[in-house]
Amino acid sequence: MKNSRSFLFLVATIVPALLIVSSGCSKSDTSSANAAAQDAKTAITNAAIDVKNAAVDTWDSVRDFTYDKRVEFSASIDRMDKNMDDKIAEEKTKAPDTFSKEKQAAIKDYDDARADLKARLADLGNATADTWADAKAKVSEAWQRVKADYDKATS
Repeated sequence: MKNSRSFLFLVATIVPALLIVSSGCSKSDTSSANAAAQDAKTAITNAAIDVKNAAVDTWDSVRDFTYDKRVEFSASIDRMDKNMDDKIAEEKTKAPDTFSKEKQAAIKDYDDARADLKARLADLGNATADTWADAKAKVSEAWQRVKADYDKATS
């Protein structure tokens, strides 16, 4: 919800500004105005994709995916995992030698859980319609472990 409001705010502020800027331009400024408009359009498109992915990328939204939606399932899990990886990487840059032993252990547990998740996703990629439910259940278990270890590592 917050992301969609941010997107709407972005659209509401950029589009009128572009209209004002482009209406006051001379012919020589037209190409730079067109470039700015294209840049704004690209930014809005990218923001819309980010909002859509954030809304779609939750375990609850993918847990019931069938074998037919296996590509979307894997892509969503990969995006959710990447978001956590980015935050963990940020955490690791904050002076890792000052982390408590518990924090270091939590980050190591997260890294181990993430490696297991990657292995389960590889198995899922090789699943057939008959083995999909079992492979997805293993991904679910691995995901729950990653999420729990992530929460420990970032708290």
